[in-house]
Amino acid sequence: MDLKSFIEQTLDECKRRLYRTLQGLTPEELRWRPGAEANSISFMVWHVARVEDRWLHRFAQDTTEVWQRDDWFQRCGLPEHETGVNYTAAQLASFPTVELSPLQAYFDAVRQETLDYLRGVEAGELDVHPQRIPFPEVSKRPLPDDFTVGRMFRQLIGEENQHLGQIAYVRGLQRGLDK
Repeated sequence: MDLKSFIEQTLDECKRRLYRTLQGLTPEELRWRPGAEANSISFMVWHVARVEDRWLHRFAQDTTEVWQRDDWFQRCGLPEHETGVNYTAAQLASFPTVELSPLQAYFDAVRQETLDYLRGVEAGELDVHPQRIPFPEVSKRPLPDDFTVGRMFRQLIGEENQHLGQIAYVRGLQRGLDK
């Protein structure tokens, strides 16, 4: 199996697991937080999609994010330039209620563009460092020289798996095992 196929299959599996975990959750369960400094499920779904959108468009391609370009921020009723990175407890507490349907539609739109990009990129381009800062609101420092497009995908997969585990845990806190 080549690297691009591995990345695509891994991203597909992450999405399947995420959607299986989200299945049947009520709006109350989506916005519930286990503590004052904890994330809700809807926040984590939004954050994962926003981070993937930002990495793909700002870092890898230097293009406008799907969030702004296709007005997803208006459809979801969320801030245009936010990603959820380094949110404070106060920001988490004031995160608005968001319906799952537009969040999943946004996630799907971002994922489709990620896969289209991945399918079109040459294998050697995964070793390129685009020399762009994906989250300048968090850090103005350039990324290390070894932060290539391939490493970006590794970062995305790691972050998705981390948040998928958190989402499943928060669901389990509310419903118990396999419910």
